[in-house]
Parts: sequence; structure tokens; C-alpha cells
Amino acid sequence: MEFPEMLEEEEEEEEEDWLTIARLEVLEYLLRRYGNLRAKDLAQILGCKPATIQPLLKRLEGCGRARCLKVGRSVIWSLNEPLSETIYY
Repeated sequence: MEFPEMLEEEEEEEEEDWLTIARLEVLEYLLRRYGNLRAKDLAQILGCKPATIQPLLKRLEGCGRARCLKVGRSVIWSLNEPLSETIYY
């Protein structure tokens, strides 16, 4: 028995969404754990090309989870965490 094409496409979309979410979570973890990193560094850690990482970082930036800082000629990515609201007197 063959599955209709629509079911196969839905399964592919679900798998892609799951993989994308997992990649975003891994990038967020790396930025939280190791601080400011270049896309090149993140790509090297994950064993892929910076072009693969860049759209994911842009997506994190669009969601407000990460930010891009230009330092000299380099572009550094960091987690966009709110400042501590603790008041010291």
C-alpha cells in the first residue's frame, strides 16, 4: 500500500521543523555556554559551513534570542539575555 504524496510531504516538513528547532537550540546553548562566537567558530564546532549557520543565527536574531555585534572586521554573535534586574545599593 502506498502513502498519498501529501502525507509524505507533511512528514518531511515536520522532520525539517524538528531539525531546525534542534539546530537553533544547539546554537543557543553554544552561545550561552561559550559567550561571544563568530559564525565561523560555530560552524567549525558543528562541522558544517558558515553559510549553513548564518540563516539560523539571523533567525535567532529575528526572535530576539541573539544579537550580532561588529568588532573591527569581525562579526560576533552573542546571546541576547536581559540584564539582571537585581538592584545593588
